Amino acid sequence: MKTEQTECRQCGTCCNSGGPALHKEDLSLIESGLLPLKRLITIRRGELVQKPDDTTPQAARCELIKIAGTGRDWQCFFYSDTGKGCLIYQDRPLSCRELKCWDTAAVEDLIEKNTLSRFDIVDKDEPIFAYIEEHEAKCPTPDMEALKHAVQAKSKIDLKSLEQLVNEDIRLRSAAVQDLDISLAEELFYFGRPIFQQLQLIGMKVTEAEGRLRLRWPS
Repeated sequence: MKTEQTECRQCGTCCNSGGPALHKEDLSLIESGLLPLKRLITIRRGELVQKPDDTTPQAARCELIKIAGTGRDWQCFFYSDTGKGCLIYQDRPLSCRELKCWDTAAVEDLIEKNTLSRFDIVDKDEPIFAYIEEHEAKCPTPDMEALKHAVQAKSKIDLKSLEQLVNEDIRLRSAAVQDLDISLAEELFYFGRPIFQQLQLIGMKVTEAEGRLRLRWPS
């Protein structure tokens, strides 16, 4: 007899779709160390992101801090394949507490509302703060959704300016890594994914020549 689902079956489908975005209510989980920075990733405004209420990636309208994923499918870091459950269930973020796969209204209502950003987490007195500010000012993420459509249609794009942006992005994050000795995982929190990698995901070809990244149209 078919019955309506009313509770989690611990199938892992939600967790296998990536880590959740964090909200102001989750700040204490970071401050207490339950969610260390090396397990978080920043999605900057303009970057393509898969939203729970849509199957098509869209440009993020605000900065998002998410739990990083693992593996090819970007499974939430805190999901246990063997135990079929969440490793931090008692201290899970707000989105996870509100998510019900049989009724997604509550979690959909949280999308891009009252979300955490790096500037809520990183103190102004920390050495990395100035690097983040400079990087954000000089290397904002382009609207990847609009760029994707332009690449697919081979519309006119200022490749020279975009190439300059890509190389400045690499220069600034490399300086922070060298000066402050931060790990790759920490870099993905402090600066998000490199812009050239995001361009590759939408079809742009990226090569390296004479110590610089070069962009070209897909074949």
